[in-house]
Amino acid sequence: MRTDISITDRIGNGIVAGFIATLVMSALHEPVVLLTAAAGMDAPATGWLFHFFVGTLLWGGLFGVVHDYLFGPPWLRGVTFAAIAWLVVMLTLMPAAGMGLFGLDIDFTLPLVIALFHLSYGVLLGVIYGKLVDTDEAREQDAHHVRH
Repeated sequence: MRTDISITDRIGNGIVAGFIATLVMSALHEPVVLLTAAAGMDAPATGWLFHFFVGTLLWGGLFGVVHDYLFGPPWLRGVTFAAIAWLVVMLTLMPAAGMGLFGLDIDFTLPLVIALFHLSYGVLLGVIYGKLVDTDEAREQDAHHVRH
């Protein structure tokens, strides 16, 4: 684990990465929302606010904290983190929302679709976070630590 990055910077970088990943995934999600609205289902603004809060502050900030404890390149760390987040959603939020375990009371494909969105988010989150912490200053500090 890199000790030269403060917890504040880790969380801040995680929040930035989480926001960008959430924004991209929301843009990809928009056609789905349009189709559901056309079918008579509405996506309320509160849901979007909650979506951005969770994707940016909660998952993004938490990823910044746990990133160095996960294995592999940043994109794989993001996938691992997102898989855990997906599991939490499937085992807690889906049943709490009355959709059954893994959302299976709604549709048997729901867990797969949500998993694909989470894993895509994880790839984006990991890649963006990796780019944010891979700065010239960080590489210089790493090289300095290796020499001494």
